[in-house]
Amino acid sequence: MKLCYRHRGGERPCAAALALALVFSSAPADAQVKDSTARMERIAAGVYVIIHDNATDEWPHGNTGVIVGDDGVFVLDATYLPSRARADIALIKSVTPKPVRYLAYTHWHFDHNNGGIAYREAWPDVTIVSERQTRDFIALNTVFWARMSTAPTSARRASLAALEAEVKSGKDSAGTALSAEDRNRKATYVRQRKNELEELASLKMVEPNLVFDNELILRMGNRTIVLHDWGRANSPHDVTLFLPEERILFAGDILVQAPFPFTGASNPVPWIDVLRKIETMQLATLVPGHGPVFHDHTYTRQVRALLEAATTRATAMALEGKTLDQVQERLTLDDIRAATPAWKASPDDEDWKATIRVLIERAWRGVRGQA
Repeated sequence: MKLCYRHRGGERPCAAALALALVFSSAPADAQVKDSTARMERIAAGVYVIIHDNATDEWPHGNTGVIVGDDGVFVLDATYLPSRARADIALIKSVTPKPVRYLAYTHWHFDHNNGGIAYREAWPDVTIVSERQTRDFIALNTVFWARMSTAPTSARRASLAALEAEVKSGKDSAGTALSAEDRNRKATYVRQRKNELEELASLKMVEPNLVFDNELILRMGNRTIVLHDWGRANSPHDVTLFLPEERILFAGDILVQAPFPFTGASNPVPWIDVLRKIETMQLATLVPGHGPVFHDHTYTRQVRALLEAATTRATAMALEGKTLDQVQERLTLDDIRAATPAWKASPDDEDWKATIRVLIERAWRGVRGQA
């Protein structure tokens, strides 16, 4: 394997990061294999994405990329729970007998790397890759999240107990009788959350053992893999994976359709510029961190329009002397939602309101230099 690093401030880009001047194709994704909660789609020869159902009613699993090289497999992101990662490994083994040699992470958020232990157990010599600072965020936050979530008096345990009480009584928190459908749905949530807490209680953090700054290029036989750190967008360091020959970009949570973007703790101001740069890449396939595979930049532009509206309108209201509470009260961005089919079609108004409230807070602080 040949490695090529490019650090910020370097004089020239690495040669394998060149192929950005081709046009989009619209070849449909070819569904290959699936299990009860995930489906593995073939998006090019030897290239797959595993799209998962949510882990619980509160937490998703990120999409997982699978790239089969001449002598091994490269996996991108490892889901929220180790049990789901183990199920992904079974899917991977169903399409290739080759070992996973690399596991890389797009960013530090739990739903993309808690499952890393499953790959280390399956292939002890696997190299786990991340951006340098992301490694430290993973090391801290994996332990924090597991211990905080599973503490005897944690909010998550209290919420589970309340949900169990509703299922047992057949009534919601207001005393209204649950329909059979709602009771069964909440019973499923209880089972999922119990399993989540059991897995978090025994979670083993696996620290990346290959880190990079700005860009890392790997060659697996004839296949070239480019990992690029775009800096602040959805997280402090958002990394994408680009396959130059195939013109495929795995975007991580820079792009999410679940059905709305993830805006918590995001950085809307620099995120806009990241999206603009990604839009210049002429790709065949664009894989988001959550949601369906795309074959053009329509959704990229829609996310950018949302972030631009949030920042420009927050700026205007800041110049009027409006407080954050006043800005959050007045800015709904419903016109942007109405212009985006995936968001307009979603019946989840409360999720939209929560997404926008957080986005407005991040945008208001960002334009004021507080983020």
